[in-house]
Amino acid sequence: MADENFEPEATTPSDKGNKMASPNIIIITTDQQRCDSISCYGSSFTHTPNMDRLASEGAIFNRAYCTNPVCTPSRASIFSGQYPSRHGAWNVGTSIPEDLPMLSHYLTDLGYSTHYVGKAHFQGYFDENPQSIESGFEWEKTYSTWNGPYYGFDTVELCLGHTTYGIRGHYGLWVKSQVSEEEWKKYSEASSRASGDEFGGEAYDWEIPTRLHNSAWAAERSIAFLEAHDKQKPFFLAIGFQDPHHPHCVPTDFEDRVNATEVPLPNYKEGELADKPPHFTISREGNLESSEFRGDYSMAGQGPGFDYRKVSEEHVREGRAYYYSMVKLIDQELGRILECLDEQGLTENTLIIFTSDHGELLGDHGLWLKGPYHYEELINVPFLVRWPKGIKGGQSIDELVSLVDIVPTVLACLGEKQPAVEGVDFMPLLGSDTSTRNNIIVEFTDDPNNLRLKTVVTKDRKLTYYHGHNFGELYDLLQDPGEIVNQWDNPKYQEDKMKLLAMLTDHLERLENRAERYAYA
Repeated sequence: MADENFEPEATTPSDKGNKMASPNIIIITTDQQRCDSISCYGSSFTHTPNMDRLASEGAIFNRAYCTNPVCTPSRASIFSGQYPSRHGAWNVGTSIPEDLPMLSHYLTDLGYSTHYVGKAHFQGYFDENPQSIESGFEWEKTYSTWNGPYYGFDTVELCLGHTTYGIRGHYGLWVKSQVSEEEWKKYSEASSRASGDEFGGEAYDWEIPTRLHNSAWAAERSIAFLEAHDKQKPFFLAIGFQDPHHPHCVPTDFEDRVNATEVPLPNYKEGELADKPPHFTISREGNLESSEFRGDYSMAGQGPGFDYRKVSEEHVREGRAYYYSMVKLIDQELGRILECLDEQGLTENTLIIFTSDHGELLGDHGLWLKGPYHYEELINVPFLVRWPKGIKGGQSIDELVSLVDIVPTVLACLGEKQPAVEGVDFMPLLGSDTSTRNNIIVEFTDDPNNLRLKTVVTKDRKLTYYHGHNFGELYDLLQDPGEIVNQWDNPKYQEDKMKLLAMLTDHLERLENRAERYAYA
């Protein structure tokens, strides 16, 4: 823990004095990134020097959790401080309500310049609805004349989708402006599949040059904003990297790759799914989409259906290696952004929060991608915080933190009144032994009338409740950190079970005990 005598330098709220005393804010999100993809979290088979720099110059949070292991719900929580059951964007294909107060709204009102670069996923993809700006409907026409405002951000530069099906939006227009028609068509396809016909994270070599990759574009546009912004105003910059979301595509010319022979095999014990809810085994066998658990929406991360039992060891290693190589590419581009902050003299008073919307299974527990499972690999996400002017570097925090805590923490750093959100200010964790929460809540809703689950995580226990079903999950994280043995029906754990279920009930009561959905406290 950090030096208890270290005191953050006071800041002045923008409406009470010198605006430049308020820190600049940068929130960086990746998509579907695991903690073990970053070397400062203990990985020995990869190296991420720029993510490590954030940790060494700031703080690394070892137990940060998303609110939902699906993109849109989690992203809505990051920027609103609300749980999915409250903000309403409960699955991919839904949209964040346009009247939902976001951090961008709060900071704009405080005089900040606000800009978004990269993946937002605030609305549904591939829905041919002209009312959805992120649907991809006539995207070339739409994005050639539109740059915001969007959900409280003054201006935006967006990309849609992922890898070979993600060259759309402002990013797509940029790529098209750089290449010939023939090259454009080639870059919209993967050149060769490394993992053959078997599923292994869908690993591809991609002909697109690294200089035109979406991570390089996100860095370039972020740098352009940092160099051009009005130095008389503080800024809020949100950067959304599309990777390392599947398919796992790596530019052919990118050489700094993770060696597949050095990547550890998944953590999976034959038979470990036998005491789990039935959809775990159904999913492993590739039949979730056609099962009783399929709702009106295609199951996020499990829609196509793959028989994971058939994935060879070779293709497992390749799929995992390509995934971790995508993270190394992000790290490279993050380094460019950090270098720009140094050159512009912005490093000292810029608060950076680096995280991901959720994790990825990568074959652990016999499963891939994401979905209706709350394993640690999916919900325990990277969380790095750096603010040289405000917090002491080199801190490692083991206390529980949720992504809903970002909004109240940022506003607390500005000395602003807290809105009525579900998150709490985590800054007291830095520089002391203070604990700010005793549990974490994680939600998942595939369909309101079908598979719905809520999880409560404490220091050493985890319980998952399934609405309308008699099965559930309970893990002793102290004795069984790999979540192999389900203690739901074990009489020795019934007292724990009742306490954890009571925590879930308290959570639901807090959500209901609000006169208005988005009222201020």
